[in-house]
Amino acid sequence: MKTIDLQFFEEPPELMVKGLLTIEALAPLSMVAAQPGKYYRSQPHPTNHMLYGLLENALGWHLHDDLRTQMMDGLKKRLKKELKNNTDWINSEWIAGKPKTSDVGYLSLLQYHVKFTDTVIQPAVSVYDDLWSQQLRDTGRSFFGGSKHYDASLSDLLNREKQGHIEFGDRAEFQNHSEDELDKLPDGSKIKYTAIRSKFPQYYVSPTVREYVIPSRPYLIGLNTTATLSKLLHCAFENPAGPLYLGSNDGWVEVNYQEI
Repeated sequence: MKTIDLQFFEEPPELMVKGLLTIEALAPLSMVAAQPGKYYRSQPHPTNHMLYGLLENALGWHLHDDLRTQMMDGLKKRLKKELKNNTDWINSEWIAGKPKTSDVGYLSLLQYHVKFTDTVIQPAVSVYDDLWSQQLRDTGRSFFGGSKHYDASLSDLLNREKQGHIEFGDRAEFQNHSEDELDKLPDGSKIKYTAIRSKFPQYYVSPTVREYVIPSRPYLIGLNTTATLSKLLHCAFENPAGPLYLGSNDGWVEVNYQEI
């Protein structure tokens, strides 16, 4: 994993540098802000959390949620000790405030040192729906009806289930059985789903309706940041650590960052 430079976080968030992001969509975008239901509705324009994610992708910060929380807590705890005699900073949001997360739990490490301004130029968008292959994983009954792929050794057992000779379930009366026992079970047996889970794929595909937007022109988004972080962002967008996207990872974008 790329080394993460968090020295900027130790500096007070004095946002003296003005920057501009020019974001050009290279593909249709699906920017879902909240935990979706059966329909993935897109925002017409990226939210602040999506923009933070875009910056962190350019920087190469692909981190698990738990690790993000640990890092943020550790940085704040250390700074509280180092700045204990500076009452202005020790009581500031940067040190004492509770970090904000998105509706899906994403916590950005940049949120105190980058603020997006109101100078966002929002292009008009055209909208359409498309089927999206959602990857799902489950240890209970969902995979049983969701996946059409399974180990060939299950064919006879699943045929017996379809004919009503045996039953699968997850209630207390259903039992786990070893692989050797499965083919020898008498009619009327009740088998836990977990007994055959290893014979199914780790993930299965569920076609899901997802909304996509096509912006008529690039997004122009202003931001304020520190001098240190501005240099990091300039280098990151000159040579991104990975493909840049907004919303779903098929929503590729090209980004230019400049100070103004």
